[in-house]
Amino acid sequence: MIKELINFTENLEEEFKNLGSTPKEGLHIRMKLFVSESGEAKIDTSFFEYEQYSKKQKDEVSDFLSQCKLLHQNAWCIDTNKCFDLPTKAIHTCSPFAVAFKREHLEGGEKFKANIGKKKQIYERFGEYFTKAFELFENKEDIEKYVLYKNFFTHNTFTSILQRIEEDYKTKRIQFEEELLQIKERIKFITDKTQKEELKEQVTAIEQELLKVKPLDDSDYILFYLNVPLELYQQFHKRYLGEKLFVVDKYNTQPDINGIVYGASNFMNGLNGNMPFLMHQTAPFDISGRISNIDAKTLYDLQNIFPNKTLPNPLPVFIYKEEMQRKVIGIFKESEFKFGYKEIIQKLVEDNVDDIGNYYLLFWQNTKDGIVFKDFDFVSTFEYSVSKEKPLAILNLFDIKEKGGKENKHYPVIHNIFEFEQQVIKPFIQNKYLRVDYFGDLNKDDYAKLDLTFSSFSRYRKAVYDYVYKSQRNTIDGHIFDEMVFNAITDDIKNNNDYGIREKLNIWYSLYEYFNTKNKINMVNKLKDYQDFVAAIIADEPVTDITDEKFAFAAGQVIEYILSKSKSADNSYNLLEPYLQQSKCVEFKRAIANDFGRYKHENFSKNFEKVAAFVLSYETSANMKHLLPQILSGVFSKNQLFSINPLK
Repeated sequence: MIKELINFTENLEEEFKNLGSTPKEGLHIRMKLFVSESGEAKIDTSFFEYEQYSKKQKDEVSDFLSQCKLLHQNAWCIDTNKCFDLPTKAIHTCSPFAVAFKREHLEGGEKFKANIGKKKQIYERFGEYFTKAFELFENKEDIEKYVLYKNFFTHNTFTSILQRIEEDYKTKRIQFEEELLQIKERIKFITDKTQKEELKEQVTAIEQELLKVKPLDDSDYILFYLNVPLELYQQFHKRYLGEKLFVVDKYNTQPDINGIVYGASNFMNGLNGNMPFLMHQTAPFDISGRISNIDAKTLYDLQNIFPNKTLPNPLPVFIYKEEMQRKVIGIFKESEFKFGYKEIIQKLVEDNVDDIGNYYLLFWQNTKDGIVFKDFDFVSTFEYSVSKEKPLAILNLFDIKEKGGKENKHYPVIHNIFEFEQQVIKPFIQNKYLRVDYFGDLNKDDYAKLDLTFSSFSRYRKAVYDYVYKSQRNTIDGHIFDEMVFNAITDDIKNNNDYGIREKLNIWYSLYEYFNTKNKINMVNKLKDYQDFVAAIIADEPVTDITDEKFAFAAGQVIEYILSKSKSADNSYNLLEPYLQQSKCVEFKRAIANDFGRYKHENFSKNFEKVAAFVLSYETSANMKHLLPQILSGVFSKNQLFSINPLK
């Protein structure tokens, strides 16, 4: 897969690699270094450029910050294990021209407090940092003119710069806050809507300006840059990367005549001799393979692209198909880098690309610890269509009305797997916010009052993801489908969600045959048989082919009729619980008989009397919980037991 990722990255244009990237959050300061004709260096501490950046800012990034972004991108360490400030890892640049650290390491910060009496403070570590940074110079004579920049930090001159900036920002904050207060007071007495909106816009604008001068948080960076050309930053960063791109240099080969070195990849890889259980102890080799320093740089570029959130997620990386890869990248570019995996696949289908397959599918998350691959797998063939025979249709078998309307709901026809995910699968595992997170941390709080739905989500979210996004159609069978459906229905019953219950029953009956490929049973016809069976009992027609399923459906009709007689304040579906908890037929019928006796003073229809007599006389050893679908179908189907001629 490494080779495919390299090929993918090589096909990306340079402009894309930097798309979506932002400056580091914090204070950016660019200092000027002057070198006289005599070679004397001087840092201008009277005039310097600075600007603060926050991700909460809504306006475009300034030219100054855009330049700073390029500078720190070409001065940043690969990771903190390969920084110049070991073992404390506080300074995250790796260049003689840039120094970056977080506010927490300065006096008053939390890390400063934690280091007292234990570790060297950052003020004491700049010397060691520059010693290592100066090793990047090929001509050691060039170091001399940058020693003054080193002294700028080791002599603590930089703190005076920070103090001056803070004084400037404090003055501006006071000015902005006073102006903000005045405008908010004016708003209280303005009645004209247009004027009020204009003033609110002014408030927003001032709040944005306040973000640029706010006191630094501990987590904010302080970044110092020297005003040397970007090319010089890039040159030195390349030297740094040349030594650090491999996970360790222990396995590096000697450079060939072209300067190419082979070593162990640092991309999502780790080797630690101090942790033997991370190493192959019985393999005849130390590492599984080597890559060139050129490929290592390409993978480093890719690793820096992921946090920009510009790549589709999940990401298809095709093998043996560079033309297809270029086509995917082209589609992504045409969408102005907005298309996701679904849209890319849909576009390929629209362009009549028949052979969609032979690619790795990667899903990643940007965490506080960096990029983490949550899932990667090979997709041999992607099946966009859900059925080779005909599109899938959900029938409105339980009389659902359009939300907010009086007309019966009509379900859209399901043609492709993404429509299938949205209309069929999602209702069974979505949280209270109507979302499905396939790879996030399990959070039961998002499933408040949806305990069984959470159980389905926990057990089957990966199976659903594989089913939809990788065309692994063996991951969900009839058993899993049934479990997801009736777990969700049980939660809907507890939450008195009539619409949700009926909708899920519609889905179950309509698509039962789709998921039960070996057991070809048309449940839509079965439902019609159940209804005809009850009608035959009512019509005093001889009934044959009596089954437990028909009995359970008839019992559901009886239960719904009895519960309709309840005059209690509790008209929720919690009244169903005593029936649904029973596993033995005799206990199930006893629950019906008890409620029947409770409401015996009510008028009951002849239709009810006939069907109830059948239900209460029926015997079976079947587990009633296995007949839950039929019982609920009887409860939520159109009830045939009501009559205009009640039994007096």
